[in-house]
Amino acid sequence: MAFLEEEAESLMGNESGRERLDRRVVNEHLEFMLSRVFDRSLAPEHVEDLRRSGLSDEMIAQQFIRSVPPAMISPLLGFNLPNIGSALLFPFRATFGGFMDHVRVKIFPALIDAKGHGIKYLQRRGSAPRLYFVARCLREVIEGSSPLWVVEGEKKACAVAQLGLPALGIAGVEGWHQAGKDQLLADFDRVRLAGRTVEILPDGDYLTNPNVERSVRRFATMLRARGAKPGVRLLPRELPR
Repeated sequence: MAFLEEEAESLMGNESGRERLDRRVVNEHLEFMLSRVFDRSLAPEHVEDLRRSGLSDEMIAQQFIRSVPPAMISPLLGFNLPNIGSALLFPFRATFGGFMDHVRVKIFPALIDAKGHGIKYLQRRGSAPRLYFVARCLREVIEGSSPLWVVEGEKKACAVAQLGLPALGIAGVEGWHQAGKDQLLADFDRVRLAGRTVEILPDGDYLTNPNVERSVRRFATMLRARGAKPGVRLLPRELPR
């Protein structure tokens, strides 16, 4: 296992404002992408995409969001898709500090599957979903008692965190559990849930897609089993007019 230490902004309120990060990553390509070589490395179309989501320069830097050089897309994912023009990497922070050995990218342009559905994000084949933690609210998310916001999507999780709310992201409406299992992801074991209000913020199709609604209800049931008090919130612009 490779180890890479580097100065970075404090994740959890360190008084010095700095801390050493141990990046315990097995994927050498991910480790390289997390190095200083790629700090603030963003293609124009990726900057535009992040701006549309309302993310600040500070948030982008704190989350180590960066463009992947075209030649590194296939090695990073572990498979080759020649139709991918570019990719935007969202590293997944670990609750103990550093980053998870988990690769997830937004691809440009989106792919279309056999059923005509758009595919915007990819991760390594066979890898399970993980929770997406935001640096600036990490301590409050895992230790706090204030309402926790569980948001569908990495960028939306960052946007909610920018509002000063403790937020974490799930990779799609089914991103709270592994395929074939209804138990919460093991990442939830590090998050205080008992007695806590958990606001689930799904995408707008919650109101129109019964599969989405069923998944959210199953998620809420699993949260209640951990002693949480789940509810569902919708963004105003996603409510029917």
